[in-house]
Amino acid sequence: MTEQFIMIILLIALGYLLKRINFLKAADSQVLSTLVLNVTLPSLVIVNLNSAALDFSFSILPIMMIAYGVLAKITVLWLFNRHNNHIKGTVGMMTASLNIGLFAYPLVDTIWPKNGMIYFGMADIGGAIIMFGVTYFVGSYFSQGGDQFDFKYLGKKLITSVPLVTYIIMFTLNMLNIHLPKVSIDFFTIISKANMPLSMILLGVMLNFKIERHFLPIAIKYLLAHYGLGLIAGLLVHFLLPVSDEMIKTTLLIAWLLPVGVAIIPYSIQFKYKTLPLVGMVTNISIVISIIILYIYQALFV
Repeated sequence: MTEQFIMIILLIALGYLLKRINFLKAADSQVLSTLVLNVTLPSLVIVNLNSAALDFSFSILPIMMIAYGVLAKITVLWLFNRHNNHIKGTVGMMTASLNIGLFAYPLVDTIWPKNGMIYFGMADIGGAIIMFGVTYFVGSYFSQGGDQFDFKYLGKKLITSVPLVTYIIMFTLNMLNIHLPKVSIDFFTIISKANMPLSMILLGVMLNFKIERHFLPIAIKYLLAHYGLGLIAGLLVHFLLPVSDEMIKTTLLIAWLLPVGVAIIPYSIQFKYKTLPLVGMVTNISIVISIIILYIYQALFV
């Protein structure tokens, strides 16, 4: 497993190097992101869920993700209550808006290749509702001149999220005991093998280690809250959640320690926040921190 993590770090470093030498540019990251989210990641979901053993007990995962998302946002907004609306809106958006698609899926498929995607896919359903619903509402609420919350926007984002829709379709087919033919799975298996390297290279391209000194104290305070709340909630679930499936508890703990989702950047632009450097800095730092956390976790417990 350590060798696999070294390969992951090298792929991220390759993406960062290709950006630094101008071999890949910002526009190229959009192409890579489109390929990962709309082609390789859905293919990975199809392969993993086609013959997986599922039951309705997995529904606890999206429920817990939504509950945590709402409570965590309320807590962080209280912690930053004395700051201006742009800071409160920014930290409110970032809280519990987790990078499951680009960051977690390829790593989860490496650490738990047999069933990890099943659990994190269910968690992603709740995560998507938080990201495209509650997070969007928080950003709109604290913005000056931002758009009002639109339920049509939430519905559109949910039904146009290819990985999420793929997961729901495959979950439904699985529960109905309907499985895709072998030739289809063979085809999607070939495509899915590109998901991990493309995702990690994309993360490297997106990395930016520029430190904005003006926002550094706020970034540190937020990161302490982000990982502190995630760890506390994860430990409470581990010891108190009345489920026998330990992987459910593991999924929630790891999910709540994931980095900030990159969708917060376009939200910040849409709502005209003056804190875009803060969002970029926290997003990048959280990617590095979460990689370290996942490496330590798999080394000790997997």
